[in-house]
Amino acid sequence: MIVMIKLIIDSTCDLPETYIAENDIKVLPLKILLEDKEYLDGVTIDVDGVYAAMKKGIVPMTSQPAPDTIYNTFRQYAKKGFDFIYLAFSAAMSGTCQLAASILSEVQEEYPQTHMEVVDSKGGSIATGLILMETCEYIKTSTCKFEEALAYMKELIKHVEHIFTIADLNWLIKGGRISKAQGILGSILDLHPILDVEDGRMEVVEKIRGKKKTYTEVVNMLAERAGDLKDKVIGISHADDEEAALELKKMIQERLGGTQFIIRKIGGVLGSHLGLGGVGIFFFNKNTAEISKLALCNYEDR
Repeated sequence: MIVMIKLIIDSTCDLPETYIAENDIKVLPLKILLEDKEYLDGVTIDVDGVYAAMKKGIVPMTSQPAPDTIYNTFRQYAKKGFDFIYLAFSAAMSGTCQLAASILSEVQEEYPQTHMEVVDSKGGSIATGLILMETCEYIKTSTCKFEEALAYMKELIKHVEHIFTIADLNWLIKGGRISKAQGILGSILDLHPILDVEDGRMEVVEKIRGKKKTYTEVVNMLAERAGDLKDKVIGISHADDEEAALELKKMIQERLGGTQFIIRKIGGVLGSHLGLGGVGIFFFNKNTAEISKLALCNYEDR
Protein backbone atom coordinates (compact mmCIF):
# COMPACT_ATOMS: atom_id res chain seq x y z
CA MET A 1 0.00 0.00 0.00
CA ILE A 2 1.38 3.42 -1.00
CA VAL A 3 0.94 5.99 1.74
CA MET A 4 0.55 9.59 0.61
CA ILE A 5 2.53 12.19 2.55
CA LYS A 6 0.95 15.63 2.40
CA LEU A 7 3.04 18.72 3.07
CA ILE A 8 1.67 21.80 4.81
CA ILE A 9 3.38 25.16 5.20
CA ASP A 10 2.33 28.64 6.25
CA SER A 11 2.21 31.93 4.41
CA THR A 12 5.68 33.04 5.54
CA CYS A 13 7.37 30.61 3.12
CA ASP A 14 7.48 32.93 0.04
CA LEU A 15 7.20 29.99 -2.36
CA PRO A 16 6.06 30.63 -5.94
CA GLU A 17 2.29 30.17 -6.25
CA THR A 18 2.80 27.93 -9.29
CA TYR A 19 4.93 25.49 -7.28
CA ILE A 20 2.37 25.40 -4.46
CA ALA A 21 -0.47 24.68 -6.90
CA GLU A 22 1.41 22.10 -8.97
CA ASN A 23 2.41 20.12 -5.87
CA ASP A 24 -0.88 20.47 -4.00
CA ILE A 25 0.77 22.03 -0.96
CA LYS A 26 -1.55 23.39 1.71
CA VAL A 27 -0.75 26.90 2.93
CA LEU A 28 -1.99 28.12 6.33
CA PRO A 29 -2.36 31.93 6.30
CA LEU A 30 -1.11 34.01 9.20
CA LYS A 31 -3.05 37.17 10.02
CA ILE A 32 -2.14 40.80 9.38
CA LEU A 33 -3.82 43.72 11.16
CA LEU A 34 -3.90 47.10 9.41
CA GLU A 35 -5.66 49.97 11.19
CA ASP A 36 -7.98 47.66 13.16
CA LYS A 37 -8.88 45.58 10.10
CA GLU A 38 -7.75 41.95 10.04
CA TYR A 39 -6.60 40.22 6.85
CA LEU A 40 -5.48 36.72 5.95
CA ASP A 41 -1.94 36.84 4.58
CA GLY A 42 -1.95 35.95 0.89
CA VAL A 43 -5.73 35.35 0.87
CA THR A 44 -7.59 38.58 1.62
CA ILE A 45 -4.51 40.78 1.21
CA ASP A 46 -1.43 40.30 -0.93
CA VAL A 47 2.11 41.44 -0.22
CA ASP A 48 1.73 44.54 -2.41
CA GLY A 49 -1.24 45.63 -0.31
CA VAL A 50 0.83 45.30 2.87
CA TYR A 51 3.74 47.24 1.41
CA ALA A 52 1.40 49.96 0.13
CA ALA A 53 0.10 50.44 3.68
CA MET A 54 3.65 50.55 5.05
CA LYS A 55 4.58 53.26 2.54
CA LYS A 56 1.77 55.34 4.02
CA GLY A 57 3.36 54.99 7.46
CA ILE A 58 0.99 52.31 8.73
CA VAL A 59 2.72 49.76 10.98
CA PRO A 60 1.14 46.31 10.47
CA MET A 61 0.60 43.90 13.33
CA THR A 62 0.77 40.16 12.73
CA SER A 63 -0.55 37.04 14.45
CA GLN A 64 -0.67 33.29 14.02
CA PRO A 65 -3.24 31.37 11.93
CA ALA A 66 -6.71 30.78 13.37
CA PRO A 67 -6.77 27.61 15.51
CA ASP A 68 -9.85 26.35 13.64
CA THR A 69 -8.00 26.62 10.33
CA ILE A 70 -5.14 24.51 11.65
CA TYR A 71 -7.44 21.96 13.30
CA ASN A 72 -9.67 21.56 10.25
CA THR A 73 -6.66 21.14 7.94
CA PHE A 74 -5.04 18.48 10.14
CA ARG A 75 -8.28 16.62 10.69
CA GLN A 76 -9.19 16.71 7.00
CA TYR A 77 -5.95 15.00 5.99
CA ALA A 78 -6.10 12.48 8.84
CA LYS A 79 -9.72 11.61 8.02
CA LYS A 80 -8.75 10.93 4.40
CA GLY A 81 -5.91 8.66 5.53
CA PHE A 82 -3.07 10.97 4.55
CA ASP A 83 0.09 11.18 6.61
CA PHE A 84 1.21 14.80 6.82
CA ILE A 85 3.97 17.15 7.95
CA TYR A 86 3.45 20.82 8.77
CA LEU A 87 6.65 22.86 8.38
CA ALA A 88 6.01 25.87 10.62
CA PHE A 89 7.42 29.37 10.86
CA SER A 90 10.19 29.66 13.47
CA ALA A 91 8.93 28.95 16.99
CA ALA A 92 11.33 31.61 18.30
CA MET A 93 9.62 34.29 16.19
CA SER A 94 5.98 33.24 16.36
CA GLY A 95 3.58 31.20 18.46
CA THR A 96 2.33 29.41 15.33
CA CYS A 97 4.49 26.31 15.77
CA GLN A 98 3.52 25.82 19.43
CA LEU A 99 -0.16 26.35 18.65
CA ALA A 100 -0.03 23.82 15.81
CA ALA A 101 1.77 21.25 17.99
CA SER A 102 -0.94 21.58 20.63
CA ILE A 103 -3.68 21.08 18.03
CA LEU A 104 -1.81 18.15 16.51
CA SER A 105 -1.92 16.27 19.81
CA GLU A 106 -5.72 16.50 19.75
CA VAL A 107 -5.92 15.16 16.20
CA GLN A 108 -3.46 12.35 17.03
CA GLU A 109 -5.76 11.10 19.76
CA GLU A 110 -8.61 10.86 17.26
CA TYR A 111 -6.49 9.30 14.48
CA PRO A 112 -3.71 7.31 16.20
CA GLN A 113 -2.86 5.30 13.07
CA THR A 114 -2.00 8.39 11.02
CA HIS A 115 1.57 9.64 10.94
CA MET A 116 1.61 13.39 11.53
CA GLU A 117 4.20 15.91 12.68
CA VAL A 118 4.70 19.63 13.26
CA VAL A 119 8.28 20.67 12.48
CA ASP A 120 9.89 23.95 13.56
CA SER A 121 11.62 25.36 10.46
CA LYS A 122 13.76 27.62 12.70
CA GLY A 123 13.43 30.31 10.05
CA GLY A 124 11.15 31.75 7.43
CA SER A 125 10.87 33.23 3.94
CA ILE A 126 12.52 31.32 1.09
CA ALA A 127 14.69 29.37 3.55
CA THR A 128 11.55 27.56 4.69
CA GLY A 129 10.38 27.37 1.12
CA LEU A 130 13.61 25.66 0.02
CA ILE A 131 13.29 23.11 2.82
CA LEU A 132 9.76 22.26 1.76
CA MET A 133 10.66 22.10 -1.95
CA GLU A 134 13.56 19.73 -1.34
CA THR A 135 11.42 17.52 0.92
CA CYS A 136 8.66 17.48 -1.68
CA GLU A 137 11.07 16.41 -4.44
CA TYR A 138 12.59 13.78 -2.13
CA ILE A 139 9.16 12.28 -1.51
CA LYS A 140 8.26 12.31 -5.20
CA THR A 141 11.48 10.69 -6.41
CA SER A 142 11.82 7.98 -3.76
CA THR A 143 9.79 5.33 -2.01
CA CYS A 144 10.63 6.73 1.41
CA LYS A 145 8.68 6.04 4.55
CA PHE A 146 7.14 8.86 6.55
CA GLU A 147 9.97 8.71 9.09
CA GLU A 148 12.60 8.98 6.34
CA ALA A 149 10.95 12.05 4.81
CA LEU A 150 10.73 13.59 8.28
CA ALA A 151 14.41 12.87 8.98
CA TYR A 152 15.38 14.44 5.65
CA MET A 153 13.38 17.59 6.37
CA LYS A 154 14.96 17.94 9.82
CA GLU A 155 18.44 17.50 8.35
CA LEU A 156 17.71 20.18 5.74
CA ILE A 157 16.78 22.57 8.57
CA LYS A 158 20.23 22.07 10.11
CA HIS A 159 21.93 23.12 6.88
CA VAL A 160 19.85 26.02 5.59
CA GLU A 161 21.35 29.51 5.83
CA HIS A 162 19.73 32.95 6.12
CA ILE A 163 21.70 36.13 5.38
CA PHE A 164 19.87 39.40 4.89
CA THR A 165 20.29 43.12 5.27
CA ILE A 166 17.89 45.88 6.27
CA ALA A 167 17.59 49.16 4.38
CA ASP A 168 15.56 51.15 6.91
CA LEU A 169 16.80 51.04 10.52
CA ASN A 170 13.53 52.53 11.77
CA TRP A 171 11.86 49.15 11.43
CA LEU A 172 14.50 47.51 13.63
CA ILE A 173 13.84 50.25 16.22
CA LYS A 174 10.09 49.55 16.08
CA GLY A 175 10.77 45.84 16.49
CA GLY A 176 13.02 46.48 19.51
CA ARG A 177 16.08 44.89 17.84
CA ILE A 178 18.16 48.07 18.17
CA SER A 179 17.77 51.16 20.33
CA LYS A 180 16.56 54.49 18.96
CA ALA A 181 20.00 56.00 19.58
CA GLN A 182 21.67 53.17 17.65
CA GLY A 183 19.21 53.68 14.81
CA ILE A 184 19.83 57.40 14.54
CA LEU A 185 23.62 56.93 14.64
CA GLY A 186 23.39 54.12 12.09
CA SER A 187 21.37 56.28 9.71
CA ILE A 188 23.85 59.16 10.01
CA LEU A 189 26.79 56.83 9.32
CA ASP A 190 24.92 54.97 6.54
CA LEU A 191 25.29 51.70 8.45
CA HIS A 192 23.53 48.64 7.05
CA PRO A 193 23.03 45.75 9.48
CA ILE A 194 23.49 42.19 8.24
CA LEU A 195 21.28 39.70 10.03
CA ASP A 196 21.53 35.96 10.45
CA VAL A 197 19.23 33.40 12.03
CA GLU A 198 20.57 31.37 14.94
CA ASP A 199 18.36 28.65 16.36
CA GLY A 200 15.31 30.38 14.95
CA ARG A 201 16.13 33.89 16.16
CA MET A 202 17.22 36.86 14.06
CA GLU A 203 20.53 38.32 15.15
CA VAL A 204 22.51 41.32 13.87
CA VAL A 205 25.95 39.90 13.02
CA GLU A 206 27.57 42.78 11.12
CA LYS A 207 27.11 46.50 10.54
CA ILE A 208 28.65 47.68 7.28
CA ARG A 209 28.94 51.26 6.07
CA GLY A 210 27.52 51.75 2.57
CA LYS A 211 25.10 49.68 0.52
CA LYS A 212 27.63 48.33 -2.00
CA LYS A 213 30.05 47.18 0.72
CA THR A 214 27.13 45.54 2.53
CA TYR A 215 26.18 43.51 -0.54
CA THR A 216 29.83 42.54 -1.04
CA GLU A 217 29.95 41.22 2.53
CA VAL A 218 26.72 39.27 1.99
CA VAL A 219 28.30 37.60 -1.05
CA ASN A 220 31.48 36.94 0.98
CA MET A 221 29.39 35.15 3.61
CA LEU A 222 27.65 33.13 0.90
CA ALA A 223 31.01 32.08 -0.56
CA GLU A 224 32.30 31.09 2.87
CA ARG A 225 29.23 29.06 3.86
CA ALA A 226 27.97 27.57 0.59
CA GLY A 227 31.19 26.57 -1.16
CA ASP A 228 30.49 25.27 -4.67
CA LEU A 229 27.17 26.60 -6.00
CA LYS A 230 26.86 23.90 -8.64
CA ASP A 231 23.35 22.37 -8.49
CA LYS A 232 22.43 24.65 -5.56
CA VAL A 233 19.35 26.84 -5.62
CA ILE A 234 19.89 30.32 -4.18
CA GLY A 235 16.78 32.07 -2.88
CA ILE A 236 16.77 35.85 -2.95
CA SER A 237 13.93 37.72 -1.28
CA HIS A 238 13.37 41.45 -1.18
CA ALA A 239 11.01 43.87 0.56
CA ASP A 240 9.66 45.67 -2.51
CA ASP A 241 13.13 46.34 -3.95
CA GLU A 242 13.56 44.10 -6.99
CA GLU A 243 16.48 46.21 -8.20
CA ALA A 244 18.45 45.29 -5.06
CA ALA A 245 17.62 41.60 -5.53
CA LEU A 246 18.79 41.65 -9.15
CA GLU A 247 21.97 43.51 -8.18
CA LEU A 248 22.73 40.88 -5.55
CA LYS A 249 22.05 38.10 -8.07
CA LYS A 250 24.46 39.69 -10.54
CA MET A 251 27.18 39.99 -7.88
CA ILE A 252 26.74 36.33 -6.94
CA GLN A 253 26.93 35.20 -10.56
CA GLU A 254 30.02 37.29 -11.30
CA ARG A 255 31.83 36.08 -8.19
CA LEU A 256 30.59 32.51 -7.73
CA GLY A 257 28.86 31.50 -10.94
CA GLY A 258 25.48 30.50 -9.54
CA THR A 259 22.83 29.62 -12.12
CA GLN A 260 19.72 28.62 -10.16
CA PHE A 261 17.83 31.40 -8.42
CA ILE A 262 14.39 31.94 -6.94
CA ILE A 263 13.65 35.66 -6.56
CA ARG A 264 10.58 36.59 -4.54
CA LYS A 265 9.17 39.44 -2.50
CA ILE A 266 9.37 38.91 1.25
CA GLY A 267 5.80 38.14 2.29
CA GLY A 268 3.55 40.49 4.21
CA VAL A 269 4.19 38.98 7.66
CA LEU A 270 7.99 39.09 7.62
CA GLY A 271 8.00 42.31 5.60
CA SER A 272 5.94 43.93 8.35
CA HIS A 273 8.80 43.32 10.80
CA LEU A 274 11.83 43.83 8.54
CA GLY A 275 10.62 46.97 6.78
CA LEU A 276 10.80 48.18 3.20
CA GLY A 277 13.92 47.76 1.11
CA GLY A 278 15.51 44.76 2.79
CA VAL A 279 17.06 41.94 0.77
CA GLY A 280 18.23 38.47 1.80
CA ILE A 281 19.72 35.26 0.44
CA PHE A 282 18.89 31.70 1.47
CA PHE A 283 20.73 28.50 0.61
CA PHE A 284 21.99 25.14 1.88
CA ASN A 285 25.57 24.92 3.16
CA LYS A 286 25.85 21.33 1.89
CA ASN A 287 24.56 19.79 -1.32
CA THR A 288 21.31 17.89 -1.01
CA ALA A 289 22.94 14.52 -1.77
CA GLU A 290 25.15 14.92 1.33
CA ILE A 291 22.18 16.04 3.41
CA SER A 292 20.22 13.01 2.23
CA LYS A 293 23.02 10.66 3.32
CA LEU A 294 23.23 12.32 6.75
CA ALA A 295 19.47 12.03 7.19
CA LEU A 296 19.50 8.36 6.22
CA CYS A 297 22.34 7.63 8.66
CA ASN A 298 20.48 9.39 11.46
CA TYR A 299 17.30 7.49 10.61
CA GLU A 300 19.04 4.08 10.52
CA ASP A 301 20.95 4.77 13.78
CA ARG A 302 17.75 5.27 15.78
